[in-house]
Amino acid sequence: MKYFFLSVLLGLFFGINQSFSQCEDSTINLCKAKLAGYAYAGNCIGILLKGEEKVELHKAFFSGQEYRVVVGCEDFSPRIHFCILDSDQNLIFDNMESNYLDHFDFELDEAMNLIIVLDLDQDENRKIGKESSCVSVLIGVKL
Repeated sequence: MKYFFLSVLLGLFFGINQSFSQCEDSTINLCKAKLAGYAYAGNCIGILLKGEEKVELHKAFFSGQEYRVVVGCEDFSPRIHFCILDSDQNLIFDNMESNYLDHFDFELDEAMNLIIVLDLDQDENRKIGKESSCVSVLIGVKL
């Protein structure tokens, strides 16, 4: 009997892991096309956003490089709201002010750690009624 429960738990774990992996793979492929002119640096973050939660990603960026941050989600998902802050919480970019643009291009004068904050557009989320969305964040460097 205990082997039965163990096998059920393992089955659930691998099933959930595989479905998230498929979700992440599909959003990564959509995002890669938006990196045109930028080299995909292998920096991909896959996130399952739920409801009203916010996710913060901390990343080091270096001076003298042109970067593109691309945020993508699966079809039929609410818009993704993202903003980029410096380590002192000063706003650098907010895609809500750019009609929910899915990428941001920038170059820094000095190396710094930036914070990428992601959440679902709550107004659209209420209309669609979707409880979660698979989101990928890709970072590219100008060729």
